[in-house]
Amino acid sequence: MNMGMSPDDVELDRRLREELLAEPVDASSVERRVRRAITPRFSRRILIGAGVAAVWVLGALTLPEFNVWSRPEPIKLCSDAARDHTREIVQQQPRHWSSDAAGIEALARRSGVRSEALSKLAFRGYRLDRGKLCVLSGRVFLHLVYSNGTQEFSLFLARGSYRGGKLYGRDFSGEYTASIETNRIRAVVVTSQSNTAAMNLIRIAAGAL
Repeated sequence: MNMGMSPDDVELDRRLREELLAEPVDASSVERRVRRAITPRFSRRILIGAGVAAVWVLGALTLPEFNVWSRPEPIKLCSDAARDHTREIVQQQPRHWSSDAAGIEALARRSGVRSEALSKLAFRGYRLDRGKLCVLSGRVFLHLVYSNGTQEFSLFLARGSYRGGKLYGRDFSGEYTASIETNRIRAVVVTSQSNTAAMNLIRIAAGAL
C-alpha cells in the first residue's frame, strides 16, 4: 500500500493502471498534430532555400561576363598556348605543319573555324606562314603562325560560344598571351614582344573575326 493514500484511492489507482496497460495507446493522433505543426514551417524553409538557389543559378547564367558551361578558365587556356608556342616556335620541336592555303583551310574546318574567316585576318607586316591542329584546355584549336621575316607570333583559334568579349592577358616567363572569346570565335595570341603587342594583336583578330 502506498503511504498517504486511502484503500479506495489505492484501488482506483490499480484499476486505472490495468486499463491503461490493457489497451494499446493510439499515438497517431498526437503524431498527426505534431506533423501538422512542423511541416509547414519546414516546407517553407525548403522552398525559400530552393528559391534562393534558383535565383543564384539564373543570375549566374545571365551575367554579361560569365558563362557557367562552356567558357574555359583564361589562365589555363593561355598557359597551354604559351607552352605550345615555346615548344613549337621558340624551341622549334619537330611538328607536322601545313603551309599551303588549301591545307590550312581544311584544318580550319576540322577545328570548327570558318575557313572564309581566315582571309579576313590581316596583321600589318606579317604573313601567314603555317598552321596545324593542337589541343588547349581539352579542346581542338587551329594553331596559326604569322611571321614578318624576323619575328613570329602564334594565333590559336576555335569556334566560340560565349557572348562576352572580355579580353584577358598574362605573361608566362617572357611569352606574352592575350585571349578573347565571343559567340563567333575563341582566340589566343602568344608573342615574345610585349603585353601591349599581344593585346593589340588579339584586338585585330577579334575585329576581323
